[in-house]
Amino acid sequence: MVTEKMKIGMLFPLRKDHESLKKLCEDYPIEIVSTPYIETNELRSARGLNNGENSGLYTEPDIDDATKLQWQNCDVIVSMDLPSNPRSLFPNLEWFQGVSAGYDHIDSSILAKMGVVQTSARGIASASISEFVFARLLQVYKDLRIIDQQQREKTWKVKFGSQAYGKTIGIVGLGSIGREVAIRARAFGMTVLAAKKNPNISSVDVDADEIFSVDEIDTMIGMSDVVVMAAPASGETRDMFNRERFSLMKPGSVFCNIARGMHVVEGDLVEALNSNHLRAAILDVTRNEPLPSDSPIWSAKNMYLSPHCSVSFDNYEENAVALLVENAQLFIEGKTLINVVSGD
Repeated sequence: MVTEKMKIGMLFPLRKDHESLKKLCEDYPIEIVSTPYIETNELRSARGLNNGENSGLYTEPDIDDATKLQWQNCDVIVSMDLPSNPRSLFPNLEWFQGVSAGYDHIDSSILAKMGVVQTSARGIASASISEFVFARLLQVYKDLRIIDQQQREKTWKVKFGSQAYGKTIGIVGLGSIGREVAIRARAFGMTVLAAKKNPNISSVDVDADEIFSVDEIDTMIGMSDVVVMAAPASGETRDMFNRERFSLMKPGSVFCNIARGMHVVEGDLVEALNSNHLRAAILDVTRNEPLPSDSPIWSAKNMYLSPHCSVSFDNYEENAVALLVENAQLFIEGKTLINVVSGD
């Protein structure tokens, strides 16, 4: 339990004041200091491919002396990114609160060696991301691109789509995002299959019709009309979707990745699309972000690409602050925090 005043470094820039944060500082011995630090998409993407470490390809933002002095005394930091050399920058750090669900771009190993508790923001954007999945999926099934193009061309030509109802969706990863996708799939009358790590096969999951183990993913995707990748980044999931896996998917099925770009061998996906094996691919993430202009992904047949923006920000900050407030109370009281990163 914290007895002295706790200093929280707010590296994630807030767009407005939050009464809940003010009340937190009134009710507990807490001081919050704003020291914005945001890395570029290129650097964040590169870190994600290198276990959170900066390989040196991209320059980190400059940190002035005043900010460094503030960081020296921080017990907690709230951030999207973790600068290199955290031992020297944050010598008193006890807790790192991330503001994104994914943390592959964070050097979790150095935080663990420092004895720092790391927590993620898992769950705060799951609803909005799942909505995006179905916005794109309906765009595919209802041929909305073609209908919109015909409107621009002032062409009156009937184009009938297909329905989601009755189709089977296979979800890789039944965490917070995967579960929200499953809930919405059920609302559309789809059969829901899900693969998860260490499942209890004998138990019933209220949001899925059938649960598969990681070893049974190939069986699951072969049964699915839509495959959604929603698992976190790990050594096990790197390049999980390659030529072999795409070949196991049903002809005319749809692949969707709203997790991390490292899950997919992108050249193999492009091949599966251009050969018409897959009906479409929905990608909100790519291996390198921003996506290079010469990448074949841009022009792949029936590619539905978005620049890592499936999350909605209208409530994101409020949700992140609510999580911070709840975790700060738990931290001060010496209790287990929400969304602790286990490091396994």
